[in-house]
Amino acid sequence: MDPTALVLAGTALGAAIGVGATMGVIGARQAGRMRAQEMRPELPEVVTILLDEIDAFAVILDSSLTTVYANATARQERNLSDDELGSPSFLARVRRVMSSGVPDTHEPDPADHTDNVRTHLFRLQRRFVVVLALDLGEEQRVNSMRRDFIANVSHELKTPIAAIGLLAEAVQQAAEDPEIVREFSNTLVKESRRLGSLSRDIIQLSEAQSALRPEDRERVKLRPLVRQEVDAHRALAEQRGVTLVITDALDTERDASLMGRPAALAAAVANLLSNAIRHSPEGERVGVGMAFEKKRFVVTVTDQGEGIAGENLARIFERFYRVDEARSRDAGGTGLGLSITRHTMRAHGGDVDVWSQPGVGSSFSLTFPLHDAAEDRRKRAKKKVKRTLGVLTEAPPSTLVSDRKDPR
Repeated sequence: MDPTALVLAGTALGAAIGVGATMGVIGARQAGRMRAQEMRPELPEVVTILLDEIDAFAVILDSSLTTVYANATARQERNLSDDELGSPSFLARVRRVMSSGVPDTHEPDPADHTDNVRTHLFRLQRRFVVVLALDLGEEQRVNSMRRDFIANVSHELKTPIAAIGLLAEAVQQAAEDPEIVREFSNTLVKESRRLGSLSRDIIQLSEAQSALRPEDRERVKLRPLVRQEVDAHRALAEQRGVTLVITDALDTERDASLMGRPAALAAAVANLLSNAIRHSPEGERVGVGMAFEKKRFVVTVTDQGEGIAGENLARIFERFYRVDEARSRDAGGTGLGLSITRHTMRAHGGDVDVWSQPGVGSSFSLTFPLHDAAEDRRKRAKKKVKRTLGVLTEAPPSTLVSDRKDPR
């Protein structure tokens, strides 16, 4: 036989075998899909569309308790792990819902901090069970913080109010003894001031936790604000025998300003100054430094007090937390100052950091994001140019032609 004919015949035979094998694989896959469809009926399309749109974790189990569908949230955030979905107790709930058709809901146990997922099971078309799960961990944390805050406020308010009531009665009963009246009156003034400070700080904390609205913002020059608060605290420093020392960056011509609430920012600086003065021994110094770090302005308040132990550093910004309860109350602190400062700084796009070592002292730093007026002007100019170019581009050709008459 002719060699050319043999080559052509071999090529044709190979092609035929390849086509046959490919058709066999395609046929096997189609048959497998058909068998799978027969074994597991198609899910209602409207149900999967709805479950795809919700933010909650959603999966569908078939009669063999196998997962046949999972929405995007379930695929990305495993509110229920595979172990939980396969646990005997959970599968028992699924079987109960599958057989009875009665929905089943599990609410988290408030006493168990590890139990924070709400699950809801209901039957679909007698062949499927839909599992919805919602992680309530953040909600439980917020509710716990709210309850603790209300309890702390109630306790803090109850003490001075009760003291003021008792002292007022004592003054009435000792009206004929000037010495006792004078002593009780001094204590009464102290408790009333404490109540006033607590009320003021609660209001400031509420404002600090609220979002900054556009109408609340105005340009705040930070250098004058810091110097004003230092001057306002010199009397307290002299009373306690503490020296206030302020240092500024060499770049004094550079603008240090931002858009925000002046009173709130002043209170943030004031809280650090008063804390540093109250916790500094007599004869020591409190340093206030101002410096630039790239596009940020940093104010640092440093004292030479007793310092803060490592186990307390992580909690000093909590509301009503005091490292030394007795000393803080004697010094007139409410336990809200540092919490107000942190919330205020974060609301303005900044933050507060602390370094401390027992026996050495503490250093608190306020980091302010700067408002760059020159950059704003450049951005406004660019927007104006873009708008102008846009108008010229969209204008009809006739408006872009010169109005000069044809010399002909």
